[in-house]
Amino acid sequence: MSSEIMSLEMNIFCLLLLIRILYQMYINREQNDHWNYFYHTIAWACVYLFMDVIWIMNVKHLLTFNKIQSGIFNSFYFCSLTMLVCSWYIYAQKTFHLTVFEHKKRLVLTFIPLIFFIGSSLVSYWTHGLFIIDQAGNYHRGKLLPFYFLILFAYILYLSIKAGYLSKKAKNYLYQKEYKVIARFSFLPFITALIQMTVDHLLIFNLGLTYSIFIAYNYFQQNLISLDPLTKINNREQLDIYLTTKMKENHQKKDLYLFLLDIDQFKKINDELGHVVGDQIILKITDILKQIAHLHNCFISRYGGDEFIIVCERDKNEEIMPVFNDLQRLFQQSHEGLPDFSVSIGYAKYDESLNSIPKFIEKADRYMYLNKNVKK
Repeated sequence: MSSEIMSLEMNIFCLLLLIRILYQMYINREQNDHWNYFYHTIAWACVYLFMDVIWIMNVKHLLTFNKIQSGIFNSFYFCSLTMLVCSWYIYAQKTFHLTVFEHKKRLVLTFIPLIFFIGSSLVSYWTHGLFIIDQAGNYHRGKLLPFYFLILFAYILYLSIKAGYLSKKAKNYLYQKEYKVIARFSFLPFITALIQMTVDHLLIFNLGLTYSIFIAYNYFQQNLISLDPLTKINNREQLDIYLTTKMKENHQKKDLYLFLLDIDQFKKINDELGHVVGDQIILKITDILKQIAHLHNCFISRYGGDEFIIVCERDKNEEIMPVFNDLQRLFQQSHEGLPDFSVSIGYAKYDESLNSIPKFIEKADRYMYLNKNVKK
C-alpha cells in the first residue's frame, strides 16, 4: 500500500473524528470566547483536512482537475492551512490574557505574514509564488513555498514556547493548566511537521494536528465536568482533588489555609424572594470570590448549596488577614439590584493533626458558626 493511500485513509479518519468533535461542540456550545475561538480552530482544521483528502485523491488520479480547477483548489488549500494557524494563534493569545488585540498597530504587525500568504495563495495561479500549475493541471511547488511553511511553523513554535514559559511563570493554577494545553497543542504539530519534512513518505502532520485538537477538546470536557453548573467555578470533586494534593505536600515553606463561607438565612431568602433571587446572590458571591482568587492567588470552589470554600497558600509567617479583610470589604459594599445579604466566614490553618479533608473543613466550620452566632 502506497504512502499516499495510507495518508488518505488516515486523513479521512482524522476528518471524521474532528467533524464529530465539531458537532459535539456545536450542540453543547458555550457562550464564552474560549469555546468559540477553539470551535473556529476545529472548523478550519476540518476544512484543511478535507482539502488535503482532495489533494491526495488528485495526486493518485482518483480525481482529475484541469488547469483552472487545480489553480482554484490549491489557492483554497493553502488559504485553509493559513486560516487554521491564524485561528489557533488568536485562540492562544486570548488564553494568554495578553493585550496584543487591544493595540491596532501590534495586531496588524502580528498578522502581516499571514495576510501576505493568504494573498499569495489567491494569486499564485498567476504569480507562481506558492504553487505552479502546468498545462495538464499538475501541481508543482512554488518558489515561496519553503518560506510559507517556515513562517507557519514559526507561529506554532512561538506559541508553544510562549505557553511553556507562561505555565512556569503563572501563579494561578487555572492559568497554568490552560497554558500547558496550549504548549502541548502547539508542540506536537510542530514536531510531526519536522518529521514529515525530514523522513520521506511519512505523512504524519495531520495525525499530530488531530491528536492535539483531541487533547485540547478533552481539556474543555474535563473543565465542564469539574465546574459547578451555576457558578462555573470548581465543584466539590475538584476541591477534594486539590486539597488532597496540597495536604500531601511538604508544608515546611508554606502554610495552607481554608476559608468556609455560608450565606446567612439563605433559606429565608429563597422562601420569601424566590430561587431566582437566590441564584443571583450566589452569582454575586462568585464574582467576589473570583476577585479574591485573582488578588491572592487562591483556589475557589462551591462546596454546597450556599457554602463556598477558598484555599490559600502563604509563605511561612505571612499574614492571612489581608485575605480575610478583602473578603469583608467586598461583601460590605452595596450590591446594586440585589436585596441586602450577608455571609459568615470561618477559616482554619492546616496542621498534621488535621489528617483528613473533613477534619480540615470541620475546623473552619466551627469558627464560621461562632461568627454566625455572634450576628444573632
